[in-house]
Amino acid sequence: MKCLTFFRKHASTLALLFILTSSLCMMLYFGHQKQGYHVDELYSYGLSNSQYLPFMHFGVSGYDVKDWMNEYGAGENFADLFSNLAKDFKILKACDFDFYNSEIYQAYRIAQENSADTYTTTWVPGQDYVDYLTASKSNTFNYASVYYNQRGDVHPPLFYIFLHTICSVFQGQFSKWFGLALNMVLLTIALWILYRMSSKHFGGKGVAIAITAAYAFSCGFMSTAIFIRMYALLTLMTLLCCYVHLEIQKANYKLSGKLIAALFFSVLGGYYTQYYFVLYAIAIAAVMVVSMLIHKKYKSALIYGATLLGSAITGILIWPFSVKHVFGGYRGQESLSVLTSGSFYSYKAKYMIGHIIDQIFGGYTLLPVIALMLGVIICLIFWKIILKGSLPFAKICLTAVPVAVYIFVVGQISPFLTDRYVMCTYPFWCIMVVCTLFYSVMCLVDGFRLGKFRLSQAWTTRWKIKPISRNTIGICTLVLAAGILMIANNYFRNTPGYLNPGGQETYQVPAGTDCVFIIPDGSYNESAEEISILAQCDNVGVVYESNVGVLAGDYIYEAGDYLLVEIISHLDTEKVLLNVQEALQVTELRELERTYGSNCVRILLGE
Repeated sequence: MKCLTFFRKHASTLALLFILTSSLCMMLYFGHQKQGYHVDELYSYGLSNSQYLPFMHFGVSGYDVKDWMNEYGAGENFADLFSNLAKDFKILKACDFDFYNSEIYQAYRIAQENSADTYTTTWVPGQDYVDYLTASKSNTFNYASVYYNQRGDVHPPLFYIFLHTICSVFQGQFSKWFGLALNMVLLTIALWILYRMSSKHFGGKGVAIAITAAYAFSCGFMSTAIFIRMYALLTLMTLLCCYVHLEIQKANYKLSGKLIAALFFSVLGGYYTQYYFVLYAIAIAAVMVVSMLIHKKYKSALIYGATLLGSAITGILIWPFSVKHVFGGYRGQESLSVLTSGSFYSYKAKYMIGHIIDQIFGGYTLLPVIALMLGVIICLIFWKIILKGSLPFAKICLTAVPVAVYIFVVGQISPFLTDRYVMCTYPFWCIMVVCTLFYSVMCLVDGFRLGKFRLSQAWTTRWKIKPISRNTIGICTLVLAAGILMIANNYFRNTPGYLNPGGQETYQVPAGTDCVFIIPDGSYNESAEEISILAQCDNVGVVYESNVGVLAGDYIYEAGDYLLVEIISHLDTEKVLLNVQEALQVTELRELERTYGSNCVRILLGE
């Protein structure tokens, strides 16, 4: 009896604990199934852990950025930092603070030039690739390096700081579990926030459990967890931002010190995670300001606007490179050109929605369509009940409008029409569908109680059916809604993305192997996708197709060694292989195996 009482008293807590535990077990299971990496996942490790080298290349020689940082910048510890700051001040004072004519800037130009992303044809040890992917002993907890690397990339640094922190604990080691563990923690927190937000703003603990379960057991959730990139963190920050805005709305738009701080840091954290977050922040801010003005909360609107402005200024002061990334970077310029041209295409938005339907609704397009249409019809019939209930129109707008704007705009400006850019919206679709079904049923029940449908009384009289309580109907609806979503997402039909079966994790390089990686003339360094494999080799040479011969002067084959030749898939594989063998004078080596990577053909030669 006591057990039953305890269960009833703590039912929602136990249900949430079950969801969190089950989702964690599933993340561990699918994490174990992950066999390879998207190239951007490898860049996640490289940008986080490489010492002042954003992208792996072979042009570093002489005085480089690492040397400059030790001489004028962050150094290797706080003592070096403060010593360098004092020295820099004296140098600048001596030249009347003319930075561009100071020895500091001149040395930096030399370091940048020596560290430029150029291609040479020298052999480099495979250990260089290991150092790129891992936090070496001399580069642990080096956040100045992370900051520098992200300056050369097109993303803000927060996710990379977190990943570098984990990798710094495991010096010199590379593992998919470092990134997966970070995603697991972030998404577990996201589930907890989703539950808290839903229980306080969308109908109570029962609704919150259904929403949280629908999201936690979806393919979209698992794809977000498996992809070692910043999108799990972006999902968390987007949920947190929405939660704060709902709390402000619940407080009748009165911004306490606690709410101001939460607003400030939620927006700042999202900004430091992914620039696309700004689109969501602008959309939800527009809805909030309009709502404040309608309710004549002018003072609150001013405080709200000042908080957002302060967050934006702080973000730019700490991370000013965002301006260059957005207005000067190749990704930013592509996005801005789309926005300024006004060339919007509906098919792009449909493509993004297609990802959502596939990842959250199991590919069943009619499921969300029918649910949302049903909700609209019921709400139109029972509009007064909705207004008097716990789901005011402002709350609906705060939840749905920013997501709709975000999906449409991101669909237009994103470089690829891929699911990663809409992962942060997945939990909101679970909110909308579950709440639509729940409140539709509640409106019908209230309609019966208010005499809107007299037929219901005839039914109960004729068949002698006792009226079912509102709570019972609500719970049944929630179970049905969550069940439909989870069944639609069963993993027998729709497996999570980014598992990359047969990927880099499945390929082991024999000991004593050198590697030649051939890229097309004028191409970028496409060997990035094979970094985790090249890190297993003794020596690596990346060369253009027409320049293979120059490697011969530095290469001497030793009996018993292996030679791995990796060739970009669209090249003439047999012709390139023959040229490599003749140039390196290893024509006596026979082909031992041939495998295929995501962008190349791997051919292992040996005796």
